[in-house]
Amino acid sequence: MVLLIGAAGVFLLRYRVYQVPTTSMTPAIEPGNRIVVDTWSRTTHRGDMVLVTGEGTDLVKRVAATGGEVAACCDPSGHLQMDGVPLALTPSGDEPFSVRVPAGHLFLLGDNLTASVDSRATGTVPSSDVLGRVVALAYPARLFPDRAAGTLRLVVLAGLLGLSSVLLAALLTPLARGHSNQDPRTPGKPRPTS
Repeated sequence: MVLLIGAAGVFLLRYRVYQVPTTSMTPAIEPGNRIVVDTWSRTTHRGDMVLVTGEGTDLVKRVAATGGEVAACCDPSGHLQMDGVPLALTPSGDEPFSVRVPAGHLFLLGDNLTASVDSRATGTVPSSDVLGRVVALAYPARLFPDRAAGTLRLVVLAGLLGLSSVLLAALLTPLARGHSNQDPRTPGKPRPTS
């Protein structure tokens, strides 16, 4: 019971579920998908998916570059570059640009470069705007290969263990009560009452 309550408490305090309204992160996240965001995990690295505050709505984007790195467009084959390394994304067809990301800021991209309004158009985003890291899809259910997803797995496992313990106790209690009413001197007969 303690495991169940503890896991539920940690989940409710640490994780938030959001519904994604746009196509900017397809195919990883489709419109209407519900994502699980680890609100305690705000330290980001290149490649993390994050939820950030936006104008009027919260946005899901991928961290492409962090403070001190250079985001540029484009290499000879039309790919975006981060610190001179081409990203494994389809050619973007963007206008040429080169941005050194200021300290404490992030350069964010949507996975769907043709439909995403991101740092290419809006500029870098302060790291303080990060509401948390996206660690899983709640519906349809899927964990992302992210550092914070390991914590979510432990919380869910603790919750399942706690729920199993509660169910097992509920099943065994009637058996224990029935067994305690038997007379130990003559098995199968009820204990005499005074």
